Order: sequence, then structure tokens, then C-alpha cells
Amino acid sequence: MWIAINRHIQKRAALYLFTAVLLMTGTAFGALAVNSMMPVQKSELYSYVKEFFTQASAGNVAKPLDLFWESVTHNIKFTGAMWIAGISVIGLPLIFVLLFLKGAVTGFSVGFLIQQMKWDGLLIALCTILPQNMILIPAFLFTAVMSASCSIRLVQKLTVKQTVPLPVAKSIMTYMGYMGAVLIAILIAAFIEAFISSQMMNVLLNKFF
Repeated sequence: MWIAINRHIQKRAALYLFTAVLLMTGTAFGALAVNSMMPVQKSELYSYVKEFFTQASAGNVAKPLDLFWESVTHNIKFTGAMWIAGISVIGLPLIFVLLFLKGAVTGFSVGFLIQQMKWDGLLIALCTILPQNMILIPAFLFTAVMSASCSIRLVQKLTVKQTVPLPVAKSIMTYMGYMGAVLIAILIAAFIEAFISSQMMNVLLNKFF
């Protein structure tokens, strides 16, 4: 298994490097965007965040099962958008834009918590954002790389005269199988977010609020 994974990464090393750098760039952009906010904007946003935390510490939030399905739905929509972009000829830029935006949102969330709550915010981010993202980020990178590979192959099929026919249909079928593996990763990450991270958040919020 590990040999197959290693071969897969080596075969697409350039795309993995590009998408990883793009995601990190988006994360850094999101974190830096916190500093560009006006003090009034930061105060208003933090008041909303604090109100949410207060409600969460009182138990007035969605139940774990509802959080689970909400997470599954959100991440399927995100990866599904990249998947659809991958089987379209003009979808390649959209894949990279979506990945950048995902990094920006994550970076902004973590950056805002740290700036407003210092070490407490870092602890909340580590316990409530990091666990599921340890699975989701590799899944997103994998989806972006496979989607980009599929889109590039389609472009080659249409624009480049090949001496050897490209097995586009076979590639698309394999691509769909890979997306099944991503779905399993999303389900695992959603379980962690709903039943583990949310409980850890409740413990921390009861301490801080």
C-alpha cells in the first residue's frame, strides 16, 4: 500500500508541490488578512464569535449528528466542485482557485482566534480545527491533484495530436474510483469534527466562557 502511495506521489510530484504551496499561500493570505481588518470590524466579528462560544458552552448548538451531516454535506460540495471542474476542459483554474480559498478561510479562522484570544485561541484552534483537517487537507490536495490531472488529460486529448491514443474513458473511471476514497476520508473527518472536536471545544469553552 505504502509503495503504491509513494509511486502515486512521485508520478505527480510537481502537481502535489504546486497544490501544497498554493494551499499554504492561501492559508498565509487568510491569516494576514486579519491584520487588514479595521478595529471596528474585528470588534464586531469577535462579538459574534464570542456569542457563538457562549451559546456553545451553554449547549445551545447543533447536536453531534447534525454537525456530522453538515460537515459531510459541506465537504462533499467542496470536493464535488473540484471533481466537476476536473472533468471539464476549462475547469483547471477553478480547481486551484477553490483550493486557495479553502486555505484562506482556514488561515483567517485560525489567525483571528489567535489574534483575539492569544494562547486560548491557539488552544481552541488546535483542538477544534486541526484534528479533522489532518485528514481533510490531504484529501483536498489529493482531489485537487487528481482533478487537475484529469482536466489536463482532457485538454491534451482535444488540443494535441497524439501518436498513441490517450485512454480518457479509463482515466475518468479511475478518477471516479479515487473520489470514492475521498468520500471515505470525508466521513472519517466529519465523525472526528462532530463527535471529538466538538466535545473538546465544549470542554475548552466551559473553561474560558
